[in-house]
Amino acid sequence: MKNILKFVIMGFILTFFNCKNKTTVPKVKDVKLTTDKIKEEKPLINDVDVTFKAEINNVYKAYNQLKDALIASDSVASIAAAKAVITALDKGNMSLLKKNASHKIWMSQKPVLKKNLNKLIGTASLAAQRLAFLDISNSMIKLIENFGINKKVMVQFCPMADDFKGGYWLSTDTKIKNPYFGSKMLTCGSTKRIIN
Repeated sequence: MKNILKFVIMGFILTFFNCKNKTTVPKVKDVKLTTDKIKEEKPLINDVDVTFKAEINNVYKAYNQLKDALIASDSVASIAAAKAVITALDKGNMSLLKKNASHKIWMSQKPVLKKNLNKLIGTASLAAQRLAFLDISNSMIKLIENFGINKKVMVQFCPMADDFKGGYWLSTDTKIKNPYFGSKMLTCGSTKRIIN
């Protein structure tokens, strides 16, 4: 018992003197705070017919109502807004698209967009609607980055959407209002780029 007590006391004394001699505090790496400028881009197709651009603007306005309904967590309003997006899409006159590239973009995105809008319309579940909105937003981003709408559109991103895979959406508002979580995490996200 005496030997054990001696070892405990000796261990305590050695630890005390070792700690006392180490007076230098480990250095913490300096962190520079950077505020990166958000990249601003022009639409990829710069000679879009004025009438067609107005039609794309109408599609965007209806999409914006859909986004706002999801922000408000209103599944009934989401369905009505998705129907309005389809109506606006169907009014898009592709004969106004003179170039092959613009015609190809419209013809590749319109059916995908309609398919995902119909998926959203087919469910009253807010979670399923938000899942469909991920794909709706991806198609809308492709339309806006190609055709534009004659005003600044923010491409915003939430890293927590879709089980942390992340999700994008469009907004003309610089403030973050998250359609994937609504009031649960309204301001989660950031603006990644601006299409103007």
